[in-house]
Amino acid sequence: MPKISVKIDDKDLEVEVGTTVLDVCRANDIDIPTMCHLKGLVDVGACRLCLVEVEGTSKLLPSCTTKVQANQVIHTQTDKLKKYRRMITELFFAERNHVCSVCIANGNCELQDLGYKVGMENVRFPYLFQNCEVDSSHSKFVMDHNRCIMCTRCVRVCSDVEGAHNWGIMNRGYQVRIIADFNVPWGDSTTCTYCGKCVDVCPTGALWNKDATQGSMQKYPQAVSDLVEKREMKS
Repeated sequence: MPKISVKIDDKDLEVEVGTTVLDVCRANDIDIPTMCHLKGLVDVGACRLCLVEVEGTSKLLPSCTTKVQANQVIHTQTDKLKKYRRMITELFFAERNHVCSVCIANGNCELQDLGYKVGMENVRFPYLFQNCEVDSSHSKFVMDHNRCIMCTRCVRVCSDVEGAHNWGIMNRGYQVRIIADFNVPWGDSTTCTYCGKCVDVCPTGALWNKDATQGSMQKYPQAVSDLVEKREMKS
């Protein structure tokens, strides 16, 4: 494929046409935080953590869905971007009920890691303290809406990788929720295949195995990415 020249954080790079800014950064050890992105899933730009500044453009652009163009000058670590990333992280914590000390994913949570990465020492926004449900109707898994950050990884892995289309999205704003089928208890779903892929890709403690205890939940998102890569190589 033809290549084009771009500059990212003062690095002059030659990249293939059609490559996203995020993929270029990952390939060249340029760190950009993400939450909704997972290799193998279609990117939707939901979390807004991967925003970058492109010279000549007044808007901040999501690097996961923005493709590089010839002679672009891109910045990924400006003070403005760092401020936005910390603000977004704080809003994640304020919107639902994230109490790390009693969470099933404590010590193995991407949101928790993100808080440390952006230097979050406190949350400056008022907590909503939503009355979120915990759906334990499934025989193997639990959905805890208190921990969900609406990254939609579970929705996309269920539809794009497993092909079951069990998960969907209901409502908008702070009332938005992940739902099974047409908003039925997960245990009553007729489309769930019990594969557990949604549990593996969940970055927080929103989805977990019933046999897990506090702080013991292990997630394996890379296993899903590897599965997609093997499928692509065979095709």
